[in-house]
Amino acid sequence: MRAADELVIREYEAADDEFVARLALDAFGEYTAQPVTHTLGIARTLTTLIALRGSRRVGFFSADVGRGETANLQAIAVIESERGHGVGRRLIQEFERLARRRGARRLSLSTADSNVAALDLFFKRGFKLARRRERFYPRGQNACVLVKELQPSP
Repeated sequence: MRAADELVIREYEAADDEFVARLALDAFGEYTAQPVTHTLGIARTLTTLIALRGSRRVGFFSADVGRGETANLQAIAVIESERGHGVGRRLIQEFERLARRRGARRLSLSTADSNVAALDLFFKRGFKLARRRERFYPRGQNACVLVKELQPSP
């Protein structure tokens, strides 16, 4: 990978709507009948960061990282050609950093129990299974609720 292809994370902008919409359809379409509307609503109202490789958008996350004890990851997605290349890991690191900076002591998220790649990413980043939710998604899939306790910053 060339230095010009280094991964950069930046804040969401209105110009990212088309990218988020396309990626939401690809990543979340099997779980909900309205992935674009739902995901754009989240991206526009919560904290959303965009991952870029060069000038190309390659992933995003949206999270509720208010000033409470728990920060909740609402959506995370990476384009197919970039999966397995560290984008998801980097986005999770940014989510943790931001949550810690805003005073969170715990991270939380839900993901489909059939989404093995996502579960693998989250478990490798220290998340633990808190509980399962039957038929959580609108299309009937079950979910795993994962949590991670944050250690205080040194």
